[in-house]
Parts: sequence; C-alpha cells; structure tokens
Amino acid sequence: MTDAGSALLPPMPAPRPPASDEEGTAELRPRYEDVAQDGRLALTSLMQGVGAAVWRGMLAKSPAVASFRAEGILPILRRVVVVGAPGPFSVDEPIHYRGAWRLARDERGERLFLNMWVEATARAGRTFERGPAADAPRVLAGRVFAEHVVTRPFAPKEERKVTRLAGFAARGLPEVPEDVHPFEPAEALLAHRGAEPLVAAREVRFGMMHTDSNQHVNSLVYPRLAEEAAVERLGDDGARLLARAIELRYRKPCFAGDRVLLPLALVRAGPSLALVPGASALAVAAFGAPEAPHCTAALWLG
Repeated sequence: MTDAGSALLPPMPAPRPPASDEEGTAELRPRYEDVAQDGRLALTSLMQGVGAAVWRGMLAKSPAVASFRAEGILPILRRVVVVGAPGPFSVDEPIHYRGAWRLARDERGERLFLNMWVEATARAGRTFERGPAADAPRVLAGRVFAEHVVTRPFAPKEERKVTRLAGFAARGLPEVPEDVHPFEPAEALLAHRGAEPLVAAREVRFGMMHTDSNQHVNSLVYPRLAEEAAVERLGDDGARLLARAIELRYRKPCFAGDRVLLPLALVRAGPSLALVPGASALAVAAFGAPEAPHCTAALWLG
C-alpha cells in the first residue's frame, strides 16, 4: 500500500521467513484529541502504534532484544518520520497497525540502529455520523518510521558507543547486521532550499508537564510546539492548516526547567513541498542553537 508523502520514509521491509519475531500487529481506538474537526488524524497520535505493534511484540518474541537492558544497552529514539493520509476518520473506528523492525548498521560501522516501521489503516468515517458498513475496507491512515541508535547511555562516555552485538549471536542476533542504514545529522534537516532565514519565534521553557518517565522531555512535545509556532507565523492562513508530514531528529534531550530558543523558517514553494501532495507550507524548526540543536523538526502543513 502506497501513500502521499511516501518519498519521505524509508520503505517498509518485506517479510522474511521466519518473520514471526520481526512483524507485529495491534488495534487501538483513537482519542478525541487524535482527530481534528475535519476528520484528519493528528500525526503524533500514530506514534502509539509503534509501541503497540512493534515494541511490545518484539520484546515478547525476541528474548535477545529483551535482554539488551540487562547488558546496559538501550535503543534510543533519534529520528522519526510520520506521514498522514486524508481520511476522514472517526473516533469510533479502531485503527489497525501493522509493524516491522530490523537491525542495521551505518556505512562506516560506527553505529548500530534498531529501525521500526508502522502502517496504520482504518475504515473511513466521521465522528457522530453513521459508521461504515461492517465489510467496508480499511484505507490508509498513515505511516511511521522510527530510527533508534543502539547505545549504552549510562556507561562512561568512552564506552557508550555500540558497534557490535558481541555475545548476542547465540541468542539469535547477528554480531554486525547486514542491513545498511544512512546516518543523517540533526542539523542537516534545517538545510531546505528556499527557506526563509531562521527566526527565533519564541523562547520555550520546559516543565514537568512536558516530561515522561524516561526522565526528559517527551519526544512528541517537540512537533506540537513547532506546529504551534508555525501556525502563529502563518497568521490567518495557518489556522486552517494541519501537519500532514513530520520529520524529527533528536540530538540530545531537554529537561524540566530548560529554556531553549525555537528558531523557525518557512518554505512556501519548491520541491520540498512536492514531497507531500496538498502541502501549502513547510516549517523547519530547531530547539536550541541551529548549529548544535537539541532537536530539529520539519513539518509539512496543508
């Protein structure tokens, strides 16, 4: 199944036998705040499918990955791409998620990745209207790609990097994965042709409300703040727009009490917009100094 904006995402890998531990499914109901008034899904709502369809199944089916934590190894989320479909969708219809995961390495052998893909489908409909027929087909609701760097975050600095899974071969994982995945720096996301100069639209102060049990600002706080800044910059036009694709790249975490500048630039024409049909503006934002940001974000709005 293909969708608008698929050029932004690495393609979901084809199943490979035996694939029982690399694939998963889940079905979840959206919340009211997940569906905009015109029936389009908020992109961040699709991220719950990563946990439900990939993480939980992977940890249950792959004891080797589940044993990472005992070795001090954690896959840390570093890059997310989410692309939504037009809909409309109803809060009363469940969303079906199909997910997959693969281990990979970068070209230089300096990093290992745990990559995840999710495809979301649902029966089209609108909240408070008659629901779809029981045999109505599910249509694409969105797609997610989540890149995790495999690391030892609590080890001394010189021991944090993981380039081989030594000792895991007996547990079913390759010491060095065959798949190759490119590493793209967070600050490179800011280099969109045709963008206005970055403007510090606001200062952001993070509080406890922005954090999660990972002890830092939750990864999905950043796109919401960036979208709010873009809507403000776009004025009356922005009030009718909704992010239809997002890409986030995390460089280092923020914590409760941190203050960072949120510089933002807009692209209103050019090839970047063509990546997401129907997009009328692209917002590019950094949290912190653009040359060394905590997080960068690109949002296609339409």
